Amino acid sequence: MKIQSEIVKEIKLRNKIINYTLKLSLRAKRLRLAVYPDGSLVVTKPRLLSIEIVEKFLHEKENWLISRITSFKNTKIDPLNLLTRRDYLNNREKAREIITARAKFFSEIYNFKYKQINIRDQKTRWGSCSRSGNLNFNFRLLYLSSESRDYVVVHELCHLKEFNHSRAFWGLVAREVPNFRELRAKLKKGGSEC
Repeated sequence: MKIQSEIVKEIKLRNKIINYTLKLSLRAKRLRLAVYPDGSLVVTKPRLLSIEIVEKFLHEKENWLISRITSFKNTKIDPLNLLTRRDYLNNREKAREIITARAKFFSEIYNFKYKQINIRDQKTRWGSCSRSGNLNFNFRLLYLSSESRDYVVVHELCHLKEFNHSRAFWGLVAREVPNFRELRAKLKKGGSEC
């Protein structure tokens, strides 16, 4: 079991009270800090590390932490970044059904054969294609417009023929998604990539 327990704590940094989640990990070898897009702070610590050492470390990193938390709180949050592991587990099969249907549709047009489709909970990618012909898609595609979703499916299918982003690759994409540049720009604004 990776996580032994999880508690919510607070600490005063630069005259601000900061709430954070402290996770005790049986596998962690060092202290780890993570600030998420909603401004929440999670600290993962090895089981035997004392809370005094954790708090000392937080004070050492207070300038970075306050800056990061403030930056996220002042930035418009993409609601897709707030989806949780539970959202993934509850929607994975629905995403698989929709994405598989679109992949089948476009693979018949292109006559490209893929091996399998995997649905993942990815933070930085909408999709990927392996050299062995497996396609991976982010379950968050379920929440995009059908046009954007189709672009990602076509993008990954075209990697089966062109395993690069060459002119030939983009030519293949443009056959079925002529406005791919506009859709690609829109997806990149969300911070993720294909």
